[in-house]
Amino acid sequence: MRGRMLGDGPLWELSAGGGWTEAEVAVLLLPGVGGGVTDFSLWPRHLTSTVRALTARYPGRKADPGAAPAPGLADLAAELADAVARYTTEPLVILGHSMGAVIGYEVAWCLQQRGRPALALHVCAAFSPPEYAAFDAAGRSLTDHALTALTATLAIPLPAEEREADRREALRAVRADLTLIDTYAYDPRPRPLEYPVTVWTARDDAIVPAASVPRWQPMTRHPLTHHVLPVPHHFLDSPQAVEPITRALREGLRRLH
Repeated sequence: MRGRMLGDGPLWELSAGGGWTEAEVAVLLLPGVGGGVTDFSLWPRHLTSTVRALTARYPGRKADPGAAPAPGLADLAAELADAVARYTTEPLVILGHSMGAVIGYEVAWCLQQRGRPALALHVCAAFSPPEYAAFDAAGRSLTDHALTALTATLAIPLPAEEREADRREALRAVRADLTLIDTYAYDPRPRPLEYPVTVWTARDDAIVPAASVPRWQPMTRHPLTHHVLPVPHHFLDSPQAVEPITRALREGLRRLH
């Protein structure tokens, strides 16, 4: 399943065709470093027909105009918030994996400031926003060799070496996302959301430590909900993660309605 772009911005819709004419709620699914619009391709089939599945294409991908200036992470979040406001009328739930979690938090904050808060934020295998703001990913200065080594450390899957063009594009996406992280600054004043945050951690995560979970608490005025999944960090195509997360989304939406 591939997405279709909504307008000319970063927001995409994941649907088999025809849109979601009976949607009662929208879910914005945001991938991690190096991710793309197909990362959540398994997810719509685990949701109901009344849940409209959306995602985003980050800058630095093959189809992006070469001359377009790369936005900062906060700018991308604001652009996504604009697109959500323009192309959806349904109540919104946001879910982000890894880097997508901090983008999701910033989208949620933008929407809250504009008087259109989301229903909930789910963050998966992710550092907290202040932790991301403290990173120096050196996205622009890494050599290709160092970047390839970093993708191995972070367990980011790359196309095989014989698929040279695809591998080059994948590394370009990773570099663009690391550069996004380098632009991120979190205001030292707390910016809590007015609705719940659920944290999903991967039991076998070699990247994000369990100590990051409580660091999400200042991001919401509600008590955190925390679930542990028996999966590694990259789990967007794992039934052991997709099924319980989408089940929780469906149950949460039923309670909200």
